[in-house]
Amino acid sequence: MEELLRQILSKLDNMEKGFLAFQEETRQRFEQMDGRLTEMNGRLVGLEQEMGAVKERLDRVETRLNGVETRLDGVETRLNGVETRLDGVENELREVKETLHRVETQLVDDVQILLRKIHEKVEEKSFEIYALNRRLHHAEAAIEQLQSKA
Repeated sequence: MEELLRQILSKLDNMEKGFLAFQEETRQRFEQMDGRLTEMNGRLVGLEQEMGAVKERLDRVETRLNGVETRLDGVETRLNGVETRLDGVENELREVKETLHRVETQLVDDVQILLRKIHEKVEEKSFEIYALNRRLHHAEAAIEQLQSKA
């Protein structure tokens, strides 16, 4: 009987170790995702700073172009070039936003999948623990019955 209890306790210890390992792995994955988000945030801050610098440069170009009336043809050519560059920057910014949106969506999906897996594992282990508790209860009842007869 004691051997059975030892085996049950051993199995419970193994289940606990497995669950703790799974929990640690999940924690590490969350830390990795957090690191990725931090890195992406840093990149976005850098892009915003660059966009601010580009905007300032474009503002200066516009001011200079407004002051030069005698070179209207040259100004129009420069303005077209600036507009082309601005379109390129807007396209790149749009692509960055789309990529960020995809990454955010993917991260949400990953987190949901991880949470579902955790929930499944917890449910699975809770059924096993319930079954072990029932066995232990029956074993304790049998021990009590034997002790009361003795």
